Amino acid sequence: MNYSVYLLMAVPLQQAQDDCGAGSCHPAIGDLLLGRSKQLTASSTCGMKSPQKYCIIGYLEAEQKCFLCDSRYPYNPYTQHNSHMIENVITTFEPDRKKKWWQSENGIDHVSIRLDLETLFQFSHLILTFKTFRPAAMLVERSTDFGQTWKAFRYFAQDCAASFPNISSGPAKGVGDIICDSRYSDIEPSTEGEVVLKALDPSFEIENPYVPYIQELITMTNLRINFTKLHTLGDALLGRRHRDPLEKYYYAVYEVVVRGSCFCNGHASHCDPVQNLRGDAFHQPGMVHGRCICHHNTEGLSCERCKDFYNDAPWRPAEGAQDNACKRCNCNGHSGRCHFDMDVYQASGGVSGGVCEDCQDNTTGQHCDQCKLFFYQDPRKVISDPHACLPCSCDPEGTLHNGMCESRTDPALGTVAGRCPCKENVEGDRCNRCRANHYGLSGSDPLGCQPCNCDAFGTLPFSICNPATGECLCQQFATGRRCEKCVVEYWGLGKSLYGCSPCDCDIGGSQNNLCSPEDGQCQCLPNIVSRQCNEPAPGYFFLPLDYYIYEAEHATSLSGSAPLVCTWTFGSVAVVFRQPSAGRSVTWTGAGFARVLSGAGLRFAINNIPFAMDFDISIRYEPEVFVMTCVSCDVIDAGSILTQGFSQEPHVLALPAAKRIALLQTPVCLEPGTEYSVDVYFSQPSASGPKAKSFILIDSLGLIPRISSVENLCSEKDLDDYQKYRCIEIASEVGPHILPEACSRLIASMSARIHHGAVACKCNPQGSLNASCSRLGGQCHCKANVVGRCCDTCAAGSYGFGFHGCYPCECHPQGSVSSLCDQVTGQCACRQDVDGQRCSRCLPGYFGFPHCRPCPCNGYAELCDAVTGECLNCSRFTAGSRCERCMDGYYGNPLNREPCHPCMCPGAPTSKRFFARSCYQDSQTAQLVCNCLEGYSGRQCDACPSGFYKNPGSPVEDCAPCPCNNNIDVTDPESCNRVTGECLKCLHNTHGAHCQFCKPGYFGSALAQDCQICTCNLTGVLPATCPGRDAACLCDPATGACPCLPNVVGTTCNQCAPGYWDLASRKGCQLCDCEPKNTQSNQCDQLTGQCPCKLGYGGRRCDECEENYFGNPQMHCISCACNLEGTSQPQCDKATGACNCRAGVTGWFCNQCGRGFEKDFPSCRQCHLCFDQWDAEITALAQTVQRLMRFAASLEDRGGRMPSCDMRFKTFEDAISETERILKHPVLSLEALTGIKDFHGYVQMLYEFPDLNENIEDIREEADLVYELLQQKLVLTTISIAIEAISNIRKHFEMSLLAEEKSSGTTPVIRYSEYTRNSTLAVMGQQALKGSNVLEQLKMIKIPDIQNLNEKVSICGVPGNLPCTAAACGGALCQDSLGLRDCGGPNCSGALPLSSNAFRKAEETAVLLTNLTTQLREPENQVESIRKMAEDTKLKGSLFNGELERAKNQIEVDQEITKEFIKKVKDFLLDESAPPEDIEKVASYVLEINLPLTPRELTSMLGKIRSIMAHCQKYKLNANKRNRKMEAAQTLLGEAQDAENQLNKTGDELNDFSAKQSEVEDGIATLQTKMLMNRNQATSARAGAEAAFKNGLLLQEFAAIKRKYTILQDRLKAKGPPKATLAKVKQLKEEAEKLAEEIEKKIRRVTDLEKKLQELNQTKQDKAEQLRQLEEQVIAITNEITEQESKYATCKS
Repeated sequence: MNYSVYLLMAVPLQQAQDDCGAGSCHPAIGDLLLGRSKQLTASSTCGMKSPQKYCIIGYLEAEQKCFLCDSRYPYNPYTQHNSHMIENVITTFEPDRKKKWWQSENGIDHVSIRLDLETLFQFSHLILTFKTFRPAAMLVERSTDFGQTWKAFRYFAQDCAASFPNISSGPAKGVGDIICDSRYSDIEPSTEGEVVLKALDPSFEIENPYVPYIQELITMTNLRINFTKLHTLGDALLGRRHRDPLEKYYYAVYEVVVRGSCFCNGHASHCDPVQNLRGDAFHQPGMVHGRCICHHNTEGLSCERCKDFYNDAPWRPAEGAQDNACKRCNCNGHSGRCHFDMDVYQASGGVSGGVCEDCQDNTTGQHCDQCKLFFYQDPRKVISDPHACLPCSCDPEGTLHNGMCESRTDPALGTVAGRCPCKENVEGDRCNRCRANHYGLSGSDPLGCQPCNCDAFGTLPFSICNPATGECLCQQFATGRRCEKCVVEYWGLGKSLYGCSPCDCDIGGSQNNLCSPEDGQCQCLPNIVSRQCNEPAPGYFFLPLDYYIYEAEHATSLSGSAPLVCTWTFGSVAVVFRQPSAGRSVTWTGAGFARVLSGAGLRFAINNIPFAMDFDISIRYEPEVFVMTCVSCDVIDAGSILTQGFSQEPHVLALPAAKRIALLQTPVCLEPGTEYSVDVYFSQPSASGPKAKSFILIDSLGLIPRISSVENLCSEKDLDDYQKYRCIEIASEVGPHILPEACSRLIASMSARIHHGAVACKCNPQGSLNASCSRLGGQCHCKANVVGRCCDTCAAGSYGFGFHGCYPCECHPQGSVSSLCDQVTGQCACRQDVDGQRCSRCLPGYFGFPHCRPCPCNGYAELCDAVTGECLNCSRFTAGSRCERCMDGYYGNPLNREPCHPCMCPGAPTSKRFFARSCYQDSQTAQLVCNCLEGYSGRQCDACPSGFYKNPGSPVEDCAPCPCNNNIDVTDPESCNRVTGECLKCLHNTHGAHCQFCKPGYFGSALAQDCQICTCNLTGVLPATCPGRDAACLCDPATGACPCLPNVVGTTCNQCAPGYWDLASRKGCQLCDCEPKNTQSNQCDQLTGQCPCKLGYGGRRCDECEENYFGNPQMHCISCACNLEGTSQPQCDKATGACNCRAGVTGWFCNQCGRGFEKDFPSCRQCHLCFDQWDAEITALAQTVQRLMRFAASLEDRGGRMPSCDMRFKTFEDAISETERILKHPVLSLEALTGIKDFHGYVQMLYEFPDLNENIEDIREEADLVYELLQQKLVLTTISIAIEAISNIRKHFEMSLLAEEKSSGTTPVIRYSEYTRNSTLAVMGQQALKGSNVLEQLKMIKIPDIQNLNEKVSICGVPGNLPCTAAACGGALCQDSLGLRDCGGPNCSGALPLSSNAFRKAEETAVLLTNLTTQLREPENQVESIRKMAEDTKLKGSLFNGELERAKNQIEVDQEITKEFIKKVKDFLLDESAPPEDIEKVASYVLEINLPLTPRELTSMLGKIRSIMAHCQKYKLNANKRNRKMEAAQTLLGEAQDAENQLNKTGDELNDFSAKQSEVEDGIATLQTKMLMNRNQATSARAGAEAAFKNGLLLQEFAAIKRKYTILQDRLKAKGPPKATLAKVKQLKEEAEKLAEEIEKKIRRVTDLEKKLQELNQTKQDKAEQLRQLEEQVIAITNEITEQESKYATCKS
């Protein structure tokens, strides 16, 4: 669009926008470049620094081609006409405006022109007029933030895709789309070409130009025009004179027009210059200024905001007729400033958004329409009154919001002006006092006053608190301001109805009587739990009253008047062991009793007193005689012996014979840390009597703490109860007893006080079932046969303490001396000639336990059966239960001392030619008679019996059974060849050299004697396989399957294959060939060939319609539905479906009586004869009518009318009229027509014929139409007799045609049948002729002379002219007595014997070759087995090497652990602060460590290792390699022996160290606090430990000596040693041999120990598994007991 046209279009708009009172208004549009030359810049201008040459492409007016550009000074038409500065493009409307332009430098593509405006302007369009070519590519950009960011307006390019590949080439789809325009970038015109850009594309309709995105498109503060590519034309037209082709390429612009206006948002129509901003000093006329003269209560350069105090509505630009003026704020005269708030405006529904600022007169709110906080509106004044708001008078301490009152009266809200809102616990008009039962009015309290909160459980009922202090009135034992807690030594406020309860802490188990006020928990001593501290913690217990017991077995005897006599002694004390028995209570402690002679005594050592107090001494005993014993008891301080220190006076005590325990009434005071000795002497009053030397059994001595000596423990009542319930007497009883509750409580309290808490159970993990023990007494739950409080000792009569418990000794009562056994090994003390751990068997060489006696073996055996005495391993070839006879294969009489000699049958029993079971010497002839094995005969078993033959392949020519597979009679000497073993008389229907095949005609397994005759169906087998007569048919010899004819199956060929039939033809079975669509399957009857037809189909192949069905069998067969009472056979026509009605019946289904018959169906009696006469006449007339109608139709087809025929037509019309009259009286009824329609529907319902659907539909419509017409015309009439007759005639005619077709179709069949019959007769004649010819030929054949044949041919052998009875070799037709063939023999040379021998030899040769092959394979197999054995040996060797390596690593780890442990022991022993008793304990503990293996077991294990090494060495092929591995194995063995030797001292220590580590560490930590004593014991213990460690290194020293000895031997072999050296070597050798013997002994011991260790480990694992199972059983039993207990407790079944 031309600029002038656009300018004219803008004039009316400008005139319409000048009036701001009618709505929006806008300033006039002008050129924004006018007056802004200083704000217009270019990035490149020619001649700015110096004159610059430029050329043009063509100049038509003159010859000059090149010019100078000098832009150092502004353009002047007279003096500076070559100046081309950028301000030249501003339009001035001068006459010679084409003489000035702006021009860029030569050859620069990227040049920009920029216009910077002083404020935001509205942009309309841009026009550039070029002097040169327009740019090949350029773009225009704008900025709305004074050049900080730029956005593209439009791209221009001749080739947009090449210049701006990412910019769409248009057309634009929207007003804001940025596209590339190619209309203004063409090379033509070469001058005055324009580029036009409009801010808004006029092709798009803009509904609302005031939306932000449209305003954003048309506003700018800066405009930039970027030229990016010059148009270049090549250098051809300039000629060769131009050296610089770029001189003619540059940008040159005549003028630039930037149309726009001052941007005022529709609120101004005029603009003034912008003050204090960029721009020319003097404004040029027509210049577009940038500051709007605003209307509508707006202000700003662009009228972009509302004036002050006009902010009640949001600022918006004016739009069309809506000025959107700013609204004045309403502040009720209390403020002169406001601001707009959008949230307030939206909340008001768009009514008011102005918020007043700095409200005066104590007002606040959006419009200063409310009183501010702590003021309220006077109800008598309006809010605009300066004195409308009055101050509140509320007490700030008790008022919500610090004294703020309700601001105004509002009945709807329920507010009253000036009313004070009190806090929750405050009341009063001014909210200045607390509510009842509250106190402490305070402003900091959000509720004003605090509630007293008196505890209901601790406060007196109906009492109130002090309003000033809030203190409550408490009940007894309650305290606190709110009575919320109990006083000291009370607890449980609120837990019960009785208020506070006393703590009632256990005086012995608690530290004091203080408890937790919440739960009453007392402060318990260590390891004590429960609220009152009267229960031990799990794993702990309270010591019983008789805990401190000292067994008499462990006491030291004191000399008396007679010596001690006893077999079992501990030291010098005679011990009588007592074994517990089932059903009898235990009345003793420990293992048994000390048997003390009257007058002697015992010394008990006491060193474990826990607490300084008085003790009562108790003595448990059993008298051997019923006599009272007197006891003198003396308590001596152990140090008094050396220091003459303290010793209490002796006490005398009587031991009544009727009792088992005696108490010393006088207490003794003992202190902890002191060792005491209690000397007890026993004497009887009558020492001079006959029982003077009687003994007494002492069980133990006990110390019973006296409860009265413990301070602050018991009250007087407790002491009375202690005496009342006889607590001491009951607690001192041995065995299970029930303590009264008072005794149990007091004893537990005393134990806790004495021992400062509960004591750990310390149940032995091996001997106890779990870690828990009884509450009082600490008795652990022991495993079977384990005793002791800690379950750490085997009971008497048991042994083998471990995880399994202890095993019962089970010493045999008849074989052992005692029922007790060794508690470590379990070995019982056996009687003479008795052996075994339990003494339950005889010694070797004896039998008959328990009465053992020597074995009766006649001196030929040393051992016999321990029960029966049967001799074992008889020597010198004897046998029998007493070695009383010779063994089989020998003869003699051992009972008479006659030696046993070998039987020679024929060889010795040890040879391979011994073929007898036994032999004997004939008493009369003294000859040896052999009892031959099966297959041998003769006196010396050197011949073969019948059924056997000499096996030539055997190295000793054994007699082998003839290989006839059990198919011969072995008793028959001629059943097989004695030399070759060939089978000659096969039985069980078998044949062959080995009777290995079934005879022809038989099948089955000849090897299993299961050859059965073939049973074949003669009609189904091939004729050649069944010869007939009595001969059996041939079949498969393995399965018995007969060879069948084609399509015949079955093992006996007795049935046709599926889909075939006609087995009786003897030619094979024929294909059923059933019609697949009409049959249920492709199978047919195998006799008749009838296929299983679907419903409606018939025929053998189901290719016909069934009786009473019709149609095309290839498509559908439809049921005729004929009435059976009205039809005759066949029922219907199979082609048309017409029913074959019997006489007198008609209708499609033969269900109506016909014409001329009465309508009484199905009888249908014939009508009168007159009906036939009328019927004939009407039929003839109807035929005539039909002919006339056909003639008329033919005339109609010819067309036209002939006058000569009018008369005839008239006649015809009369005849037709007469016919119509006759037809008006029909015979057919309406019901008949209805039946026809029903039949039509019936046919339609039967089947869907795809190809006849349309025809049937048309027929149905026509039938309906005809039916309707007939109903209209022939109501209550019948159809003409002629039509019925015609239909009958047509029907019978069609039936005759069908019959004719059928008869014609049978003609070829009949002809073919005749031909077949004639052919059959001819074939039968030919066969009869052939049969007669064969019969004649047979008659002409002469019977051959077999005798001549034998003589000439010699079939069976020479001579061949003898009869069968006299011929030795038999004959061709000779038979033996059994009816078998008799031809040939051993010495016969006939054809048959020779061929049989040849065949037999061939088979024997084949057998020999097979045997040879087998024999050749045996060495190969042996080589292969040796190779595999070598590989296995290699693999086993590598595995064994790995096992040795792992064993070595494990031993090294164990050795390090052992060294570490020994180091710890050394460090402890070297510690000078360690007490001597602790050192003694550690030393005893180390010395008591037992190795898990015995020396015998370790020796056995080493022997196994050596045997494995020997086995490995057996198959080593490389000697050097074998030696190296042997040395390595011996080295490993030596290392293993070293480690095992070290384990001899410390192995078991490692096993128990992890389990006892915590125990040992606790003991060490406790014992290290004692004084250092007995340095000698510590030194000796340390020396013993070091010696034990050094002994473990002996084997290493031996290995080193052995290596040195080997090196020395090698050196001696290399050069002869001197005599002195030889003497030293000899001496060294002797020493080494001695050392080797010692080491070997130690190795054997280590080996035994290792073996025992393994067995013990295995036993431990087994018992651990048993323990796990027992634990599961115990848990199950516990659950069952719990369940039963619950049932009994709740009385439920």
